[in-house]
Amino acid sequence: MNPIVRLVLTFGLMWSLGGGPASAAVIVKLGHDQPEKSPHHEGALKWRELVESRTKGQVQVKIFASQLIGTGTEMVEMLQAGALEAGLIPTAKIAPITPSVQVLDIPFLFPSRDVAYKVIDGRAGNEILKPLRSVNIEGVAFWESGFKQFTGNFPIREPQDYKGRKIRVMPAPVIVEQFKAFGATPVPIDFKELYNALQQGVVDGQENPLATNITMRFYEVQKYLTLSDHAFLAYVFLFSKTFLDKVSPEVRTILVEAAKEAGRYERQLIADSEKEYLATMQKAGVEVIRLTPEQRAAFERAAKPVQDWYAQKYGREVLDAIQKDIAAVTGRK
Repeated sequence: MNPIVRLVLTFGLMWSLGGGPASAAVIVKLGHDQPEKSPHHEGALKWRELVESRTKGQVQVKIFASQLIGTGTEMVEMLQAGALEAGLIPTAKIAPITPSVQVLDIPFLFPSRDVAYKVIDGRAGNEILKPLRSVNIEGVAFWESGFKQFTGNFPIREPQDYKGRKIRVMPAPVIVEQFKAFGATPVPIDFKELYNALQQGVVDGQENPLATNITMRFYEVQKYLTLSDHAFLAYVFLFSKTFLDKVSPEVRTILVEAAKEAGRYERQLIADSEKEYLATMQKAGVEVIRLTPEQRAAFERAAKPVQDWYAQKYGREVLDAIQKDIAAVTGRK
């Protein structure tokens, strides 16, 4: 992290918690990695509106979009150090601090968005977030980008199409393992650098939900989109435990409940916009590939070793809890 940014943020935290004139109003800085024209940012604005209204101005929120104050991983480190109060971060970028959180990035884990919501908003979701407390972070709500799709400068219809291809990945080992299982070469690239990497041919493809492909304009530099729905990309609304433990119980409740409420609002924005997003990509000339049941099954078979890898690496407890809850919700055994 830029040392000057760290100094400014740390000073801001001291100021907001009683180190200067701002002590009359708690200042909360929220960082995220999406552009201002995104459902994530709209959700962040909703959270600010709820918090400032319900605290009658006692809490004031400043939002930093587009990794303005650091990458996703850097923002997690800032939360851990108490230099940032709140962050909206994808699970894959939390993985370097608490690896077990990346369980949600396992491919073909959830059969639908509705099932994903019921599982992560319940007991299993609490188990996923629990390890964060040991690193001075409180995870309080799951937001989303939606289900990930494959994009490339080559058509993707079966796992073999990935053989020998360089594919951008987030810094989560489980995603690296996924593309290794397909025969690709995973290449970690920062989110902010991805457009240029695709444009310049540094990598041949990437994975992201429709919302992200639109807001980051990746469709301008990719020829093909495969509607794979292969993994749910969850964001977690995080607080620095240092900060959250210092505010009053009443303010804490408002901050947390508003994060959950704004998360439901953001989820709806994503779901409502996906047809429009797809139409935009098609209009731009992207060729859309819809997998047959047989093709999708081939990807599921190829990805199956990733679950075994995760269980051996991090244990089966959280994964088993999720799969048990999925079975309960779907009625499958």
